[in-house]
Amino acid sequence: MLEPNVHKISLEQGRAIRVMLVDDESLAREGLKIHLKDIEYIDIVGECASAIDAIGQMDSCRPDVIFLDIEMPGMSGTEFAQWLMQSSYKDCAIVFVTAFKEFAVEAFDFKALDYLLKPFAGDRFEACLQKIRSAFDLREKSQQHEALNDLILRKTGSSVDIFMHKLAQAQPGNLNASHDTISLKSGTQWLRIKLESILWIEAAGDYMCVHTEGGNHIIRKPLKEFEKELCVKQFMRASRSAIINLTKLTSLTPNSNGEYLALLSSGDSVKVSRKYKLQLKELGANG
Repeated sequence: MLEPNVHKISLEQGRAIRVMLVDDESLAREGLKIHLKDIEYIDIVGECASAIDAIGQMDSCRPDVIFLDIEMPGMSGTEFAQWLMQSSYKDCAIVFVTAFKEFAVEAFDFKALDYLLKPFAGDRFEACLQKIRSAFDLREKSQQHEALNDLILRKTGSSVDIFMHKLAQAQPGNLNASHDTISLKSGTQWLRIKLESILWIEAAGDYMCVHTEGGNHIIRKPLKEFEKELCVKQFMRASRSAIINLTKLTSLTPNSNGEYLALLSSGDSVKVSRKYKLQLKELGANG
């Protein structure tokens, strides 16, 4: 069995897509490896000469995608695909690779991600790779949204869509009526700032920049210390170096590396890191 390439990183999930090759012809497997070996988001974790061998390696390889020949002795590719559909690996994607175009209908029945007819050209294989990448991007974004929805539901009792709607309807100051201003020292000057006017805060060492609707203020104070003075229901961590005012949040958009961008009413975009994805780990920790 091949050892996973731990240096390969890709896509939303933060790791390479794990690929298994199942074909009784060694030359066919070598050809697939040549096509796949330099793709940075692909990690070939298993190579099998039969479907029976593949079943034995599923637990150790845990593939995301299987490039599967159909005509094989013992157990055919379609029989193996049927086994997959009834196993705990039913979400594993299949790319059928065969020299017989008459099997295309069977591939459709198994909802295969793609169907490669041997011998295939380079541009056809590139199209297959694009299908794989697009499918996994979509899956990861869907999983992120579901995780967001579950965590916000546990904390607030509302779905993410309802939560965002409530934020949009919230009146400034309602989240913390008893503590609606904060004192900050900027240089030699003391400032009294309304919490409702703060958009977001970013840190740089022992300094921080408080972005407000009236302008920006450079404050000598660690972000962690300043965070203790803020209302936890109104202000939330977006990353190690940023806090956002939830009443200014207008949308959350996943980007290509598993993080989010929080768009504020001011038009500012603040990166939400994986640790604080959609402020949810902090939300859960404070709940």
